[in-house]
Amino acid sequence: MILKSKLFSCVVLLLLALLAACDTTIPTPPPITINITAVDDTAALAQAVTEAIGATSQANAYITETIIANNGMTLTPSPTPTITPTPSITPTRPVTATRTPTPTDTLTPTYDPILTSTAAAPINETFGWVRFVNSWASTNAQASSIPVDVFVNEDRIARAVEFGSQTNYYQVSPGAVRISLRAVDDGLNNAAQAAAPLVTTIVDVTPGGVVSVLAVDLGRGMDLYPVREDPTPLAVGTSRVTIVQANPGLPTLNIDATDKRLRLATNMNVGDILGPLDLPAGQYSLDLNDAKANNVTTITSVPTNLNGQVSNILVLLPPPTLGTGSVTSSLQRTGLTGHVQNDVGIRFINALSGVGAVQLVVGQAVINDLGVSEVSPSLPIPALGAPLTINSQGETPVKLGDSALGPFTNEAEADADKILLLLPNEQSNATAPFITVTFAQNAPRSAINASIRLIHGLPGAVPLNLQIRPLRAPAPTVEGQPAEAPAWATVGQAEYATASAYFSRNPEVYSVRVVQSGSQTVIAELPPQQFLAGGIYDFVVVPGAGTGSAQLLMVEPTIQITELVQGSGNPTAVYEAVSGTLTAMAPAQVAVTVTQTFTSTPSRTPVPTNTPRPTNTPEFRLPLLFVNPAPPDTTIDTINLVGENFQPKLQFVITLDSGNTPILTGQVNDDGTLLATITLPENLAIGIHNLRVCVDCRPRGLQQAAYAQFIKADPRITPTATAQP
Repeated sequence: MILKSKLFSCVVLLLLALLAACDTTIPTPPPITINITAVDDTAALAQAVTEAIGATSQANAYITETIIANNGMTLTPSPTPTITPTPSITPTRPVTATRTPTPTDTLTPTYDPILTSTAAAPINETFGWVRFVNSWASTNAQASSIPVDVFVNEDRIARAVEFGSQTNYYQVSPGAVRISLRAVDDGLNNAAQAAAPLVTTIVDVTPGGVVSVLAVDLGRGMDLYPVREDPTPLAVGTSRVTIVQANPGLPTLNIDATDKRLRLATNMNVGDILGPLDLPAGQYSLDLNDAKANNVTTITSVPTNLNGQVSNILVLLPPPTLGTGSVTSSLQRTGLTGHVQNDVGIRFINALSGVGAVQLVVGQAVINDLGVSEVSPSLPIPALGAPLTINSQGETPVKLGDSALGPFTNEAEADADKILLLLPNEQSNATAPFITVTFAQNAPRSAINASIRLIHGLPGAVPLNLQIRPLRAPAPTVEGQPAEAPAWATVGQAEYATASAYFSRNPEVYSVRVVQSGSQTVIAELPPQQFLAGGIYDFVVVPGAGTGSAQLLMVEPTIQITELVQGSGNPTAVYEAVSGTLTAMAPAQVAVTVTQTFTSTPSRTPVPTNTPRPTNTPEFRLPLLFVNPAPPDTTIDTINLVGENFQPKLQFVITLDSGNTPILTGQVNDDGTLLATITLPENLAIGIHNLRVCVDCRPRGLQQAAYAQFIKADPRITPTATAQP
């Protein structure tokens, strides 16, 4: 019986092995040892098979059952399945009812995030820029605001700047810059230099940085408060604003634009500066809310208009008069905004006295409520031009007409700021009641003189003259009697809708007025103005706000590039001064009239030559440029460049053909030479190319350029030198 049992076990194992070998689609199961006792009872045999299957469930019961089923063996279902896993019980967390808060009528605004600044454009880090804004208002409303003279280091940049006015941006060397305010010097007898300043401060101007210095009263008298601006270009439809809290009478503030669902500031105290923030352009009503109130408590609202692609500074100030119910006032001024490449800055001046305030739509930018004789902020306009639409101002604007700006492709005007006059159209059959006239502020660059001109925008007026006279006190006579004031000098004449040429004048303080040509009838005048060396000043006469009145405006470029950075040590200033002195000392030219005919006589050999007379023009050598290899030799990858007679220590830019993208930049050596090795672009076409080197090519720079040619060879042909004779 034992032998029979062992034999039966061997037979079963052999059968299972053969069945597994016949199945080619199922992996070989792991080896399993099963002890089965052979009996003749069928029920006992079935029980043994069931126990065997259950024992292999942890190894691979699925494979075992599949092999048996594929070979014709069926299993009797058992009450307890062997291949179905029992899921574990997941604990259930009890849930309790949460009380829903009862809605209230209290305003709880939800605020959207503020837009981030756009990517910065390349900034010239050679210089920085500063300006002054007179926003001083006494906190007790007893002391009235006074005009001041503004000094940068030892240079007076502006005279008699009144409350609400500002200077232009002036170019300075980076580092510590001293800003001083002094009382207005009426006599200009150097008393301003000796008098103690009303207030002074030192401002750190970073390379490429822009700083506005504000005169404010933070509760301790007049103070100078520097505000750093972001000069990077703005996206279309975006405006930039910086808010300065200069009203000590206000509590801690939250500043909200509720209609825009924006919160601009939280817990803002006196002396705090918010921004700069980039916001969608448009009309805003800024609510000044008490930050310590449990509910939203609006103290007052400040309306403001943020034009697209324009930077703004908004200063919160004490009210002009106490006890009138007003708790604050504000002063908004536009700031300096950089332009992307191929954009030009344009200011608009409204001279439409018969229309009144207008709305300008320039591309996607909008300027609202530009009144008569007002100057708009500078807008960046593509050099290829942009459409202009003029609408009447009001709740329902009415379209007055369309126009087109540009293109501004003239090389002499491409980088210069523009002034655009809106003038009435005097033609009876005109489709639009206005015309546009554009003037470029592209005066010749001078290191020692100021450039001024007249722009005539007064409809119906005869030709006008621009007259100036220095404000300095004349020296007394020999008898000790005061001398007469200097006479008015006419420096420009212009017809309607035209401009005079630029005239150069010594930098000092001048009185300025406009008179009718051929008479001394004064049309309009300005308070005395400070002219700086290298400055550009456009005097624009337009209709005034009152009927029949005239207004004289002074419009400067966005950045006034003057000689504050170099002073008397500037080589260009020395050259220009010597040239002007020699020209003034040169003898007068005398015209010779022939009264007798002479017969020629034989001349001896060699003919004696006259010794050239000394010239009053300083020697000036033109810049030279050499390339190696020079044509007709060719090159594939690189060329060597040698330049001479350039202005020393200035930046140079190298470009190819008619492109504007620099392929190499650097600085001219102290001796006026430059040496450079240029790697040519891989995609440069085969053939002749032009190479341009330009020294000091910034706007209104020296613009010293030289050209050379070279030949790009076919890379499949080895360039060879031209045979020498």
